[in-house]
Amino acid sequence: MEQDPSELTAIVLAGGLGTRLRPITEKVPKPLVMVKGRPFLDYLLEKIARMGLRRCVLLVGYKGGMIEDYCGGGKKWGLKISYSHEKEQLGTGGALVNAVAHLHSAALVLNGDSYLDIDARAFYAFHCKRGALATVYAMQGALEARGEVVADEAGCVEAFREKQGSGFGLFNTGAYIIEKQAVEFLAQQVEEGALPAAFSMERDGFPLFVKKGWLFAHVGTGKFLDIGTFKSLEEAGEMLP
Repeated sequence: MEQDPSELTAIVLAGGLGTRLRPITEKVPKPLVMVKGRPFLDYLLEKIARMGLRRCVLLVGYKGGMIEDYCGGGKKWGLKISYSHEKEQLGTGGALVNAVAHLHSAALVLNGDSYLDIDARAFYAFHCKRGALATVYAMQGALEARGEVVADEAGCVEAFREKQGSGFGLFNTGAYIIEKQAVEFLAQQVEEGALPAAFSMERDGFPLFVKKGWLFAHVGTGKFLDIGTFKSLEEAGEMLP
């Protein structure tokens, strides 16, 4: 039976400080930075809707009220949007744990400052076929300032190395599918003190999954960009429709 991407909940990490884009982000949160006259988040939510997803949770922190005011309930994009608020910076992993109550089953997690061409149907089908608890969306390319993914022929991740200095290989795009069971496992680790409340999915969460054989990598192709720096923000203006 073919997997339906509409079963997935979209999770967008939108709570960061955006320090590399100051002074712009002193006035607005990074996902609302303008690209070609539109907030970047507008492009991302439009993409989520085109992939066939209907539920979306925005994980907000810094200037989160501005994001909530802009997105509302999601009607503009044909989405049902809800919000998970961070009272303090929790990192990419802690923010996800904080939002566990919003998960129904599996979630497609995306960075609020990145845009990529995901074939959600193929991605979800791969995840389900492997029986994975988490599957990262990986691409071939330069590894500088990116996390390297080392996987076997079946896609099972053997090593996850965050932020490489150079080289070429399979890199982590920041997008992944994760089962609620895996997020609950991370929540238990926090509760037991094995993980701090604020932690990184890339540095702390994924390596735990690798040890247990839970993490897989789906290799995709296509457009990938972020707006994390002024240089990449300029490039986004050239690449986005």
